[in-house]
Amino acid sequence: MSEEMLVDRCECLGKTFSQLKACGSLETAMATGAGVECEGCLPYLKLVFASGEIEFDLEDPRLAAFE
Repeated sequence: MSEEMLVDRCECLGKTFSQLKACGSLETAMATGAGVECEGCLPYLKLVFASGEIEFDLEDPRLAAFE
């Protein structure tokens, strides 16, 4: 993974996926506003809760399953 191309946060909220993962569920994270405004991080956020990971390549092939 190239560090320059890692996605690790909801840019609209300025919260990391680690912080959002601590919410315990996708629904609770979304209730804080994550993945709601621009929806750009929503596939990544879904992948956070499916995989337990908190950093992703910009074009992670697993994202297709969460779009």
